[in-house]
Amino acid sequence: MAQICISGTAVTIESLQVDDGVLAELLNAQPGERRADMVRRVLEVGARGLLTMGLGIDIAEVDARVRRSVDEVTTEARLQVEQVLAAARQTFGEHFDPDLRSSMVGRALDGFTQWRDEFLRSFNPDFTDSHTARFLDQVNDLLGPDGMLEGRLREALDPDADGSALARLSKSIDERFGELRDLLMHERGKQIEADRGTRKGFDYEDLIEDALREAVRSTGCVVERTGRVKGDLGAETLVGDFVVALPSDRRIVIEAKNTGRINLTGRDGILEELDRAMANRSADFAICVSARDAFPKEVGPLGVYGERILIVDEGDGTMLAVALRIAEMMLDKSADRKTADIDRSFLNERMQRLRQLAQLFTNNRRSLTDIKTSVENVHGSLEQIRSELLFLVDEISHEIERSSTKEPASAAVVHLRSGAG
Repeated sequence: MAQICISGTAVTIESLQVDDGVLAELLNAQPGERRADMVRRVLEVGARGLLTMGLGIDIAEVDARVRRSVDEVTTEARLQVEQVLAAARQTFGEHFDPDLRSSMVGRALDGFTQWRDEFLRSFNPDFTDSHTARFLDQVNDLLGPDGMLEGRLREALDPDADGSALARLSKSIDERFGELRDLLMHERGKQIEADRGTRKGFDYEDLIEDALREAVRSTGCVVERTGRVKGDLGAETLVGDFVVALPSDRRIVIEAKNTGRINLTGRDGILEELDRAMANRSADFAICVSARDAFPKEVGPLGVYGERILIVDEGDGTMLAVALRIAEMMLDKSADRKTADIDRSFLNERMQRLRQLAQLFTNNRRSLTDIKTSVENVHGSLEQIRSELLFLVDEISHEIERSSTKEPASAAVVHLRSGAG
């Protein structure tokens, strides 16, 4: 049995056993030293509750006791919270106080300082084992004096080294300049040749002009040089080198050629060119005079094609005078309508004979030219032989003078023998 002793307001309960799960759960949640105090509070709260339920206890007294109990609980809770906060503050300080070297922040700062020092040291060029120092050493090995880059540049830019870039470039430039020089020389040669051809053409035109004026002297004809004067076909058309105006107001145009080959027909043929020359110079007849035998073989030294005559004349004017006479005759015949009584067989026979004589004249002139060339060649050979003879005599004279200065006067006798002797 439980023994309960009451002394004033103090109640002592001994050997009290309560079988209540809620009370057991409440007390189990408390530490052992606080369980008795918790039982006391439970009895106080329970007693006050029973009194308020009709036992006649003063409610004011119950409120005071409850308030006191609440204050005690609050005070105790505040103390416990303060203790927890103090412990937390102490623990936080121990872990995060940067002034404590043992704290986590202190240790972290020490580690960061060491890491910073190591990091800066790894990039400090003053330390030979730092990254920056090793990088600078590699850069110096590559770009510094006698480095890899300088060596490679020296090899690549050595103009005397076989296979170097500069040697290949120099060789390529030399080849290009050589090609350019050859091209320029070729073009210059072509230009010189063209200038010579043009000069030949002008020189030949000068000969033809003199021959024309000589051929028409005292006939009342007028010779006009028109090779550089624009004609009726426009400013760009200069075809027709000379125009001979006859007293009958008829006009003959002359085209002078000094080329190696002259086509007969086609767009670049001489017959069509003579037609353009007649249109350009308002002429009634046309003559082409060539300095060389450049016409096709069927033309020969003299060919008549309607109002066009082709002749070969080196510049003495013989065939040109014949062509002018034929052209004037054909123009007069076309103007005179009374030609029914002309003996055409006679004319054909005479024209045939004229062509034969023209061919013979050309052949003889060519032979004479060949003979003249041979004579000039022989003359040149004789001059060369003469010079060599004089040179040999001078050498013999010098040798004799050299020998006479070394030997006595009595011994200075030279015996000359022929090659057969």
